[in-house]
Amino acid sequence: MRFLLVTFLFLFSMSSFSQDERSFRELFRAELDKEVRDELASDAKYVVNTPLYKIDLDGDHRKESIFYEFKDGKSWIHFLGYDETRLKSFKLEVNGFGAKVYKIRVRQLSKDSLGLVFFFYEGMTKYTELNSTVRLYFVTIDHQDLNKIYMEKGPIFWQEKRTQQGYYFQRPNELSFVDFNRNGTKEILVKQGNTASVFMYLSKGKWLKF
Repeated sequence: MRFLLVTFLFLFSMSSFSQDERSFRELFRAELDKEVRDELASDAKYVVNTPLYKIDLDGDHRKESIFYEFKDGKSWIHFLGYDETRLKSFKLEVNGFGAKVYKIRVRQLSKDSLGLVFFFYEGMTKYTELNSTVRLYFVTIDHQDLNKIYMEKGPIFWQEKRTQQGYYFQRPNELSFVDFNRNGTKEILVKQGNTASVFMYLSKGKWLKF
């Protein structure tokens, strides 16, 4: 079944922090804290928010919050502190209709760095050709310091296309975490068929691609 039938879900699957996938079910049925919601909606004509997803990002046994927002055609990921004050916001680039974050993978990259991979459906265009893509965004937190939250725009992870001549294809990829050089920090491997890209985390939000 085509990706276009995927519903708005963050697929975070378990409540334990050690799991690398978690689910947001009933994505639009909960409400944000009123003060946060009013602040984000100010001067906007159209706003859709997910509920706050609670997760301890810095290991202090107090849960921070992450949520996705679609506002006037623009997509955002917001990070809030345990008291729901704003920590960091990142804008995601939209390329068509129906853009949404649909999955996040959480993984400890090293003893000093937490990694979150956001799977972002950039949207669909249908002019002379049909085209839709999923892009990865890499978020890192160094030394459990919530002042050091970084986001890096990653590669295309999935593509669906139909040409004017009627040729249709999908290009799915695979993602895994592997410590190739055995230095204690996991690299991100994105593989498609016989080709692969490796993303090595350096620190302070900087990545090296091979």
